[in-house]
Amino acid sequence: MATGAAAPFAARCATPSPSTANWRHALHRPSRRPSSSSSSGIPRAAARMAWESADPLVRYRTFEEIETDLPHPMSDHVPMHMFACECDCDGVKVRLVLPESEDLVVDVYSALGKPNDDPHWADLWHGSVALAAAIFANPDVVRGKRVVDLGCGLGLGGIAAAMCGAKEVVMTDREERALWCSLAGCVANGIENVAPLTGESNEPDGVPLPPLPTQFPCSDIRAHPSKCAVSAAKVDWFEPDAAPSGFDVVLACDVLYTPEAVDAIATLVLRLFDGNERGGAGRFVLADPPGRFPENHARFMALMEDPTKIPGWIPPVGGSDGAGAQGRSGRGLVSVETELRECVNLEEVTMAVKLSTYDVVVEAGGE
Repeated sequence: MATGAAAPFAARCATPSPSTANWRHALHRPSRRPSSSSSSGIPRAAARMAWESADPLVRYRTFEEIETDLPHPMSDHVPMHMFACECDCDGVKVRLVLPESEDLVVDVYSALGKPNDDPHWADLWHGSVALAAAIFANPDVVRGKRVVDLGCGLGLGGIAAAMCGAKEVVMTDREERALWCSLAGCVANGIENVAPLTGESNEPDGVPLPPLPTQFPCSDIRAHPSKCAVSAAKVDWFEPDAAPSGFDVVLACDVLYTPEAVDAIATLVLRLFDGNERGGAGRFVLADPPGRFPENHARFMALMEDPTKIPGWIPPVGGSDGAGAQGRSGRGLVSVETELRECVNLEEVTMAVKLSTYDVVVEAGGE
């Protein structure tokens, strides 16, 4: 197995130096509340107009309502309207399907008696924009591989992987409506082999979700040449043994925000690699703001270098999952590459993003 340094993860994209203002954005995620100057009362009204800016990494072209709402027990009082957005990632047009606003999701959760549920999946994070653009710049990272989008949200990273020729993409999140949006986004981009949600994942709060839409206002949908198989799975980071496995590449954005999350993600990433064709080795690509929670990043790297340091770490017994106790515990980091990018979100806010590529290998004698 080759154990050299990771390939540059965005060879064709320039990386401008972040300004002081951008670094402030990197440390504090901007508010999602609508400004008082909004004339329409819709938080994303400005994003529905086409605009041009100097040298954006992503340009948003349209933001149009589609003829599909996501039902829930309080739909008569707080309907969740859905929209389609078209953007340009490194010269590649990508369509997303998303709720009208993150604030609307907050209102829905409050109406359902779940005010503490996290609505951030409904927003397009800067990290996912940078991650998708990097994949388009270097598609060999995912081509022909099994890829999982961890905490996918709207699924931009997974959509990019599918469009770039991944063998399989599995969208994962704990919010069923996020999974629906990520799959709908794949359909909107012409990916044909998209499996619909089934079972409990298709019935959040006891109300079935609608079929994936096939009509979008952005433009005509043409079949994408990618034969990638796309599906979705509800995954709890703190229940790694219930997660799917056998992946070659794990994509994630902004996941190391608490010490508890660090331990859970370290365990889960190794679980996701278990049983793949590389004997448990794999690549983890993480996008998040530079300078945010450096102690968490340092801890994550230490745990990936030596998984036996993970609290409560119990390697699998007998190799039933394809890795075995010796295989999984014999893994460790061989290289970490980082780079800074600037990108813009739906509110046209520019922010610096750090992309970190972790290559995990099975050490000699580990199998």
